[in-house]
Amino acid sequence: MTVVDVDGLSVRYGDVAAVSDVTFSVDPGETVALVGANGAGKTSTINAIVGILGPTSGSVRVFGADPASDRSSIARRWGVMPQAGGLPMGLKVGECVALFADLYGRASDASGAVRDCGLEDVASRRWRTLSGGQQQRLSLAIALVGGHDLLILDEPTAALDVPGQDRVLDLVGERSDKGAAVLLTTHRFDEVERVADRVVVLHDGSVAANAPVSDLTVKSPEIRLGGLTVSDGVRINAALGTSFSVSGSDLVSPIAEDHDAGERLQAVLGWCRDQNLSPASASVGSRSLVDAYRELVGE
Repeated sequence: MTVVDVDGLSVRYGDVAAVSDVTFSVDPGETVALVGANGAGKTSTINAIVGILGPTSGSVRVFGADPASDRSSIARRWGVMPQAGGLPMGLKVGECVALFADLYGRASDASGAVRDCGLEDVASRRWRTLSGGQQQRLSLAIALVGGHDLLILDEPTAALDVPGQDRVLDLVGERSDKGAAVLLTTHRFDEVERVADRVVVLHDGSVAANAPVSDLTVKSPEIRLGGLTVSDGVRINAALGTSFSVSGSDLVSPIAEDHDAGERLQAVLGWCRDQNLSPASASVGSRSLVDAYRELVGE
């Protein structure tokens, strides 16, 4: 059974369309990453899924139920980690997790969530005294005690240091491996490539892509040169029949399937050497998810 089913979702704020005709789903054991620029519609989509916003048109179903009107039927099956939120002012960290674990009917899970999120040393502190990263881990711990069937995480690694990011991603992977559906938003494409099975790219409120991560990154090989200018690329293209274009700070050219990638790279480097051009770096490989994203949104 599909856990999250978003079908033709549109959300408007007055005359402004935040989300337009968005359709995707999340199945048990699947991790789906929702990516896009600020203002692309990610948070509005998440808010519609958790029932905070009502669709202007289209529908959202979670475990087959309407998350706005049938919340009681799904409330103990999901865990939600919003970008920002509040907790009762005077509670300590351990008390916050225990409170929500009890509400979810999983009181015995509270201590494990505190431990898994690295909060044991601050469990007796009031949550308002925590750093931003520690508050982020507390929010994740609260989501984990409820999210045995579905985790919805809105930028879960924001404000975290590298060990904290690794811990979060490991926990996401563990929960997915146990059969939970996971929907997360992030601006970090390395995280998407690490944990996501599928990526939904939002651009200007609409779906620009909905595909397995591998489908967006698997492509014929390409040559990537660092430290050269656009005009250098134009010269190489004219001399060798390549098609270098700018991707980030590099020049990138796809390699036709009938060409040997290594030989093609050597030919490019040989021409550069003859012209006294010195690339700062040179490599052959498939495109990254960042490159695929830039292509999809026209950057």
